Amino acid sequence: MATLITGSTGYIGSLLTKKLAEQDEDIRILVRRDPGLPEFKRPNIKPVKGDITDPDSLQEAMKGVDRVYHMAAYARLWAKEPDTFQRINVEGTRNVMEAALGSGVRKLVYTSTAGVIGPSADRPMTENDPRITGFFNPYEETKTRAEEAVRVYVERGLDVTIVNPARVYGPGLDTGSNPVTKIAELYMKRKWHVIPGSGEDIGSYCHVDDVVDGHITAMEKGGHGERYIFGGVNASFNELIGLIRKHSGVDKKLFNLPFPLLKAVAHGMKAWSGITGTPPMITPDWVRKYDYHWELDSSKAVKEIGYKIRSLDEGIRQTVEWIAKNRM
Repeated sequence: MATLITGSTGYIGSLLTKKLAEQDEDIRILVRRDPGLPEFKRPNIKPVKGDITDPDSLQEAMKGVDRVYHMAAYARLWAKEPDTFQRINVEGTRNVMEAALGSGVRKLVYTSTAGVIGPSADRPMTENDPRITGFFNPYEETKTRAEEAVRVYVERGLDVTIVNPARVYGPGLDTGSNPVTKIAELYMKRKWHVIPGSGEDIGSYCHVDDVVDGHITAMEKGGHGERYIFGGVNASFNELIGLIRKHSGVDKKLFNLPFPLLKAVAHGMKAWSGITGTPPMITPDWVRKYDYHWELDSSKAVKEIGYKIRSLDEGIRQTVEWIAKNRM
């Protein structure tokens, strides 16, 4: 039986596809066009033409499939068409679940985001903690709705495990969904100039290889209807930059940009995007998130499925070395 991957050309999805193929799994990847990635030119990787917004193509893609990784999503800061987030993240996920249930798929791993869990207060957030704020952007909101849709299918008998990656970084394709790696690259090229606010806001930084391995163990060991936070090291933005500086050898002065000024810049970028149709570098929603800490507790994933977290020092060192070799 085969494994189907949606979102195989994404940042995490491309690395998962490559790793599973190297383990000699029979892989099908749902694509709208030929991905053109050289690492996908393997006899056990079969592209299947389709789209998660097209239910008929999903039915065809899932014939003979017993495992599915549903990773496809619209994971950007902004969309020219406002309904893009709802159409892909919610309706597309519902289509995947319906096709999997109807095709007799044995197990499905759904890739959500730690953004649905929300910011933290006095301690790191767990899978069971209630969200303490409203949503900051359409991505968080629609991924939450998508999780709600997934749970309907869990109740109907589909074996689904949900995983919630945090701020993923490390080597891989530049798809717009790995901003930490992009910040490191820009800093090394001396094109990154600012620290948002004080730089003391805390995020959870997880290495992409740990997240890929977590997906594989979630498929093997993840509980029916369970969700697992794939976080990493809880660290401040200043600590992150400090490690990039340490391992790159680039000692560049950065300027603290106060949030009111950063928000004004973001509003200007968003307005310009509305005129030109080009994506903004930052949005007001993105800036608002940095008013909060985003500490996460991944102990459930560590204990139940063997999720591993490498040190941020080791992860940033590896990332900086990869950038120096491949992007400079």
